[in-house]
Amino acid sequence: MKCVRCLHDTARLLTKAPDGSGAWEMYACSRCNFTWRNTEEDEVIKPELRDKEFQFTQEPEDLQILVPIAPLKKK
Repeated sequence: MKCVRCLHDTARLLTKAPDGSGAWEMYACSRCNFTWRNTEEDEVIKPELRDKEFQFTQEPEDLQILVPIAPLKKK
């Protein structure tokens, strides 16, 4: 299945509504880690309507995410 964010065939069904109603399904992409429900607004789940600024166009291995770690508090 094609991911709506990175446009690669790396998405899969993650889960369905637990009550069995079929009210929603949740999908996840193994490439860019985006998750979405099929009940999201069209601007979220239809690539042709998504704001291009929010499309994932880089290769994940090219990203450098440096999250600072706060110093430990002394007791």
